[in-house]
Amino acid sequence: MEYSVTRLPMAILAAATLGLTACGESGGQQAQGGDKYAGLDTAIRAWHGEIKSENDQCEGKVDGEQCRAFEVSCKGEREVAPDEAAKGMEAKVAVAMGWEGWDAARSEYRPSTAVAEFQKVSGEWKRMPTGPVNLSTCVAS
Repeated sequence: MEYSVTRLPMAILAAATLGLTACGESGGQQAQGGDKYAGLDTAIRAWHGEIKSENDQCEGKVDGEQCRAFEVSCKGEREVAPDEAAKGMEAKVAVAMGWEGWDAARSEYRPSTAVAEFQKVSGEWKRMPTGPVNLSTCVAS
């Protein structure tokens, strides 16, 4: 039996694609539901929007003086205590975000940061204030 070098890999690729598609249909929802961090990215984006609209360096600035260069500096999982888990907490994550805000007195952009703890309780992410963190490890400092 002789196979063409180009046909055999294509047949394998097609079979693998069909297999993954079948897995995705039946197990896709289940995989997403099992991810304890599902929705965290949406909560972080909402926080980013709040910083842009509520932070003194960012709000109401004219073009060229708005906050820029937003970046999540770190994310670090925090342990959920047994009593917190009993109250429905599924996950805790410390997140640090940095950006540059316009400093009118110096006529230049200056670095700024904010830190928050995101807690997933009963499937919903909530942002809570938290103390400073080490930006290399995202562990409380």
